Amino acid sequence: MRGPSERRSIENTEGTVRRVDPVGRVVEVRVGGVTINFDVRPDCVITLRGERVKLRMLEPRDRVRVTYTEYQGTRVADAVEVSTAGPAPV
Repeated sequence: MRGPSERRSIENTEGTVRRVDPVGRVVEVRVGGVTINFDVRPDCVITLRGERVKLRMLEPRDRVRVTYTEYQGTRVADAVEVSTAGPAPV
């Protein structure tokens, strides 16, 4: 059994951005009816239409695919890719 401080494997999930906190470096994503917070590392690769962008470019209702690692019970984003399909319907 793994301890809570051990790093887990890299995971992927897709959802809709609910909130972005560029100062606290957190993005809140709605995934299958559940809201998940991801800490965004300074070196996290964030892409929009294939180009690298800053965290502040993410907006609520953007569809995203997040690649992350869990560490000490926290989900840490390694990469965030904004879907080119545009925002999710309201």
